[in-house]
Amino acid sequence: MIKTHEPDHRDDRPQPTAWATYQEWLLPRWRALLNSNPAELAVQEFLEAHPVLLPGALGDVGPGGHHGPVLDGVFREPPLEGLARDRRPDFMWITRSTALVTPICIEIERPDKRWFTQAGRPTAQVTQALDQLIDWKVWFSEPENQSIFRKTYLRSQYEDRQLLPQYVLIFGRASEFDTPGPHNRPDRLRKKRDFMRQADEQFMTFDSLRPTEDFSTFVTLSMTADGPVLHAVPPSFTTGPFTAGIAGVIRDPREAIYRTEIWDEARKAHVVERWLHWQRVADTPEELTASSVQLGE
Repeated sequence: MIKTHEPDHRDDRPQPTAWATYQEWLLPRWRALLNSNPAELAVQEFLEAHPVLLPGALGDVGPGGHHGPVLDGVFREPPLEGLARDRRPDFMWITRSTALVTPICIEIERPDKRWFTQAGRPTAQVTQALDQLIDWKVWFSEPENQSIFRKTYLRSQYEDRQLLPQYVLIFGRASEFDTPGPHNRPDRLRKKRDFMRQADEQFMTFDSLRPTEDFSTFVTLSMTADGPVLHAVPPSFTTGPFTAGIAGVIRDPREAIYRTEIWDEARKAHVVERWLHWQRVADTPEELTASSVQLGE
């Protein structure tokens, strides 16, 4: 009999998807999508389902962030509501370190767009994407907007930590800079692209996105007027004592969990049951005893 506050150690429980199995399943589908000349929406939806592909969750973008993202997840199309026109990045991690809170705002564009024209000038699509990053910077520069952001996404936590946003543009394919390729001097254009980047920005092509095992338990969230809701759970997701943090906030995970690919119905039902278990633990914190840190779901 499993005690109320303990992980599930049973050998006969529906097992999580092994990382190697998930990666072997995921990578061919990701490459096939990129090679199919997809619309931006198709790429957005794929990344929402598989946030392990997105950079930024654990300090790999910008300073700090090694404490992990708020609510162990990435926000999809998060509203930045405040002064002037509202903004919506395609994705946003909110990472933490000892002294910083770092919103990582991510802009994606269609993979078939080019960085440079044949004349070696930035394309209109690149200029437009970079302007989007500037709009987000202007938004975060307003103290009133920062206050709204803290209230909406941080729930009055980390008030003593500086907000230091970072910005990621995921654009185009690595093949644009191949030799031979579409440009006569791809090495020069690659260097030019690097000089276009500001200190708080990171540029990537879609080909550089790789699944990161350290992100395997991170989920995708939506921010609504009533607060955050669970949108997607990757097949690599497992539960455990760490789940109490997000389960205490996200009350009903069923719809997102039952959309998860690879999992059979038994695994989905098990994850729902364990999510609700850790939710009960979060609601009764005195039950978080030493035995809660054992390995298990």
